[in-house]
Amino acid sequence: MDILVNNETAELESVVLGIGKNMGVPMGINPLMREHIKNNTYPTEEDICSEIKTFEEILLKNGVQIFRPSNIPNVDQIFTRDIGFVIEDNFFISNMKHSVRGKEIAGITHILDKIDASKQVVIPDDVTVEGGDVILWNDYVFVGISDRTSANSVPFLQSVLPNKKVLGFPLVTDQNDSDNHILHLDCTFQPIGKDEAIIYYDGFASPPTELLELFPKDKRIEVTLDEKNRMFPNVFSISPTKIVIERGFKRLKDSLVKRGYEVFEVSYSETSKLSGLLRCSTLPLKRK
Repeated sequence: MDILVNNETAELESVVLGIGKNMGVPMGINPLMREHIKNNTYPTEEDICSEIKTFEEILLKNGVQIFRPSNIPNVDQIFTRDIGFVIEDNFFISNMKHSVRGKEIAGITHILDKIDASKQVVIPDDVTVEGGDVILWNDYVFVGISDRTSANSVPFLQSVLPNKKVLGFPLVTDQNDSDNHILHLDCTFQPIGKDEAIIYYDGFASPPTELLELFPKDKRIEVTLDEKNRMFPNVFSISPTKIVIERGFKRLKDSLVKRGYEVFEVSYSETSKLSGLLRCSTLPLKRK
């Protein structure tokens, strides 16, 4: 299988889309999950599967080849973004903070078997990094330094990718307050189109100077705390002009349409209760 990804928006050819079957006991591994467990509002498997199905239909209508994880009973396999990621023609097998999430990798072995073994990078045991914290933008690799991804992931990725500029950005984290907890970089920032981005400034522990220089003010869609909590930055680009968003993101839709994007809407509010949305549910394998 040929794999190739260099940015977040080039036309998508193939992707691994998560599944919501046999999720097992609800996990409380982030503040938002714990809130919904406590409030008895944790999403049902039926609702999540229905939302993912709608997302799948949009991808298929746009000619995307879709791979799915093999079902592992009692394992949450929705957020494939975190378990691995492609940079250039290398597949990085993530080393995740929570051992329970490591079980998900077994669900994609049938996909890894199709990829040249010499192009598979196993991340060292002393480096934790999850795909939600890795955002590609042509010559750049942006890395969120978070509760899930360690600072030493930056020099590691730089050593593997000498032709890229790998930049690390510390994120705000607070395990006791979902307002002040950024799970991954793609929950507070994401490039769109050819030179624009969606950003929630206060998700960064310090000003993200390099990002602000690469995406000047007229090229940014800035979101509020409430919009961050609803996961406005976590959209998914099918191409430089086509973006999938959550159906309730009216202000974001209006802004994207004014900027010339074709917007596809899906209901994903139940899945978002797990602190993940559209980008989180995808692991792109090849973009043009």
